[in-house]
Amino acid sequence: MPAGTARSSGPAPVTAPSGGPAPATGTVPVRPEEPPSAVGERVDVAIRSLSGTWEIRGGGSYFEFEVTWSNATDRRYDEIVPVVRVLPFDYPAAVARLGATAKGTLDRKDIDEWREVKPDQKGVDSGPQQGAFALDPGESRAVRYRLTLGADSMSGRLPIQADAYVGRGAKAVSVGGTQARMNVTTGQPVRFTATKATDMTVGRIPSELRVELANLDATGNHTVSPEVRVTDPLGRNTTHGLVPGDLSAEVLVDGEWRRVSGALDADGQVRLDTAGLSRVLGPGETAVYPFRFNLPKGWSAGSGLEFTVGGTADGGSLPTQKARPRITWMADDTPKATS
Repeated sequence: MPAGTARSSGPAPVTAPSGGPAPATGTVPVRPEEPPSAVGERVDVAIRSLSGTWEIRGGGSYFEFEVTWSNATDRRYDEIVPVVRVLPFDYPAAVARLGATAKGTLDRKDIDEWREVKPDQKGVDSGPQQGAFALDPGESRAVRYRLTLGADSMSGRLPIQADAYVGRGAKAVSVGGTQARMNVTTGQPVRFTATKATDMTVGRIPSELRVELANLDATGNHTVSPEVRVTDPLGRNTTHGLVPGDLSAEVLVDGEWRRVSGALDADGQVRLDTAGLSRVLGPGETAVYPFRFNLPKGWSAGSGLEFTVGGTADGGSLPTQKARPRITWMADDTPKATS
């Protein structure tokens, strides 16, 4: 797709944490009420906050909550398998298609020890189940959990699902469950992703990678731009290191490859001039930037390249990612010796 072209993403898989519409940037999110007790069929399940307000900030302290399973029947359950998981964000349809998920860890307290559990677990496998317990008629079991989110998690409403399962593997069935929702705030409404760098044949076949910036804000527009820095990580101590004149960099814009100039920054890396690639994204839109890079025949220096790719959103920096292409030469393109 042409660079910077805004598009609405098609259906995408979802992965973790979520809730209702994402709060508008710069506003105080509506705080969800304390969730009611679960609607249980045979085992009642309830979720209670141990951290006060149902709100968590990515990159901040953890959110602690308690799940209680209560046997409301007149029969004994020899093994209840508790499954607590984080669902995809509750975004409006235009944004939900981007498949935004929360990034972090979920821990369960077993006696005096915290154990990490899968935050996106969808059922019960056939192996031994950590944390399983029996429930006599009228008996309840309360278990504490804590959720920690990374600073790169998106903002929005995040559902927590708690279920009681009996049986294992394909025979496992839920006998009760409930959900609670919390507000996730990070101040970062734009998601950055980048592909791996493809192989390069020096002077002949360029290395390619793609940067995507997606607006996950359900209510506001955001201005985005990619950022790319290139260095020769093996050649900094050689007489001939990577300089802007060595690097051929292009970006695909409106179906045409356009040259992108670069200059050395304070760290000795070649920083591409991407100011002309900024775009304004509406809710649910994605800007796609395909780049390709090559070096002149005979180039050697440290015989390696490293790309540091990232982006900006409304002038603020997004997380970065490093990529190193595998570099080869044709037999008749003898690398020049370093002096």
